Amino acid sequence: MSFYIYRHNRERILKGIIIFLFIILSVRFFQLQVLSGSIYEAWSDRNRVRQVSVAANRGLIFDRYNRILVDNRPSYSLFVIPYELNKHPEMVERISSITGLSDQDIKERILQAGTGLFTPLRIMRDVDFETLSKIEESRLDLPGVFYQHEPVRTYPTDIRASHLIGYLSEINESELNVLNGNGYKMGDMIGKTGVEKWYDSILRGERGYQYHEVDVHGREVGNFNGKRDIQPISGTNIRLGLDMDLQRLAEDLLNDQKGAIIVLDPQNGEILTMVSKPDYSLEPFARGLSKKAWDNLSSDPDKPLLNRTIQAQLPPGSTYKLVTAASALEAGLIDTQKELFCGGTFWLGTRMFPCWRPEGHGSINILDAIRESCNVFFYQLGLQVGVDRWVRLSSYLGFGRITQIDLDGENEGLLPNRNYLDEKYGRGLWGKGMVVNLSIGQGDLLVTPMQMAILATIIGMEGKYPTPHVVQAIQDRSGNWNKEPIQMNHVNGISKPVFQQLKEGMWQVVNQLGGTGRAAWSSDIEICGKTGTAQNPHGEDHAWFIGFAPLDNPAIVIALVVENGGSGGGVAAPIAGEIIRRFFRKSVIL
Repeated sequence: MSFYIYRHNRERILKGIIIFLFIILSVRFFQLQVLSGSIYEAWSDRNRVRQVSVAANRGLIFDRYNRILVDNRPSYSLFVIPYELNKHPEMVERISSITGLSDQDIKERILQAGTGLFTPLRIMRDVDFETLSKIEESRLDLPGVFYQHEPVRTYPTDIRASHLIGYLSEINESELNVLNGNGYKMGDMIGKTGVEKWYDSILRGERGYQYHEVDVHGREVGNFNGKRDIQPISGTNIRLGLDMDLQRLAEDLLNDQKGAIIVLDPQNGEILTMVSKPDYSLEPFARGLSKKAWDNLSSDPDKPLLNRTIQAQLPPGSTYKLVTAASALEAGLIDTQKELFCGGTFWLGTRMFPCWRPEGHGSINILDAIRESCNVFFYQLGLQVGVDRWVRLSSYLGFGRITQIDLDGENEGLLPNRNYLDEKYGRGLWGKGMVVNLSIGQGDLLVTPMQMAILATIIGMEGKYPTPHVVQAIQDRSGNWNKEPIQMNHVNGISKPVFQQLKEGMWQVVNQLGGTGRAAWSSDIEICGKTGTAQNPHGEDHAWFIGFAPLDNPAIVIALVVENGGSGGGVAAPIAGEIIRRFFRKSVIL
């Protein structure tokens, strides 16, 4: 009886233990499969599902006649999973032998990326077919290594426009910190300069994602039939005000010289042509520029990366005599009848200031002085105007500040006021000699070609001017082009009669005998302009020309400078005349 009771109790205890263990196991199963199921499912997916980012096509860039300037082409990029390289370090050498990348390059790219161990990392762009074939042949020996289609920029035209369009490159850490939260991540290509940078947020589109099933060795075994994939959204197309034909002509005319050419529509501010020389090809940037190529480009003494149209800060020379003339006319210090004498030299104490014509111009009025660009006339006029009045009117005309064009990196030039001169030279240690130099666009005065284009616009439009812009229209998702609004500005402090007198002087520069801009003359177009030959302490003079056409209600404005080119009348004026004549011939045809 006691044995029976003992065995019965033991069975009850065992059953109790089994039931207790079953309850614990059930609770644990419930915890794992229900409460924490999503967590473990995510861990499982991380091991068997690879999320691959799919780059969106960037928006296309068109010229004003809807001709494609910048397109996309298909290419392949090579990716690795850092975890697999850590697990199989011998793969680094194998990848290096196939791609030509050094072991050190591959390791540095992984370290610099700072991404997760299971996040695909791009190590090579625009991979050629031969390299892809070798990767495919070695696929079983390269777990976690794969290639994927990515679009890259292509440039189907024969124009460069590299500073206007701009180049793409991988985002760096400092840029990512600034743009964090806006959908950017390491490895993304972003615009670094030009239109590509200013409009990057709308050009870039939205990335998509593909989900691939992989085995324990990191090899792809399926893609879930695309059911999980999220398709990328292409970027927005934009249309520039650029005229491809006019751009080509300007690039050819400037050729291998250093300088800048800007052509704009004074009625709406659209940039028709923007040339900065020397320039560079955008294609290598699209493929992924090597460090050596970048170092060569960035250290080139001719500074091909500098956008001279908005970043070069140069003395304007005689083109700035228009500002001195406006100052004197507005102040009533002179009129078109009053004459000053030029004997070829001007003495200020014991210091002699020459005119470009040694024999002098004789007694001339202000229109004669603008037409023949008489230095001595403007030396005298500048002293009457004085620094403060000259600076004030220069400021009205936009000097000393940016033009607010839709491009990054614009410089504001240098408008030396009294405080600046006191600080640089010492109070009372500069005097009338400085004023004499400033009156003809020399000395400490520095301008950008874009500022000079705005000056020509203001004079041609008699006191009003649009804010310059390179993008004409943006395309919406329905395919409609929405034009950018025109922002028209008005200059205060200068009367309409003064502008009309300046226009008359500029007309004479090109259209009358003795005018320094006769090389820009056209038999059927009233071209108005002003030449400049700016002294350069570092070499040959800079050749300038600014102008507009026709005289009334101008349709085109041009500003150009040929660095170290010599005479504005002999070098810059012929280029300007050819561009303006081509513009009007094309307008008649269209």
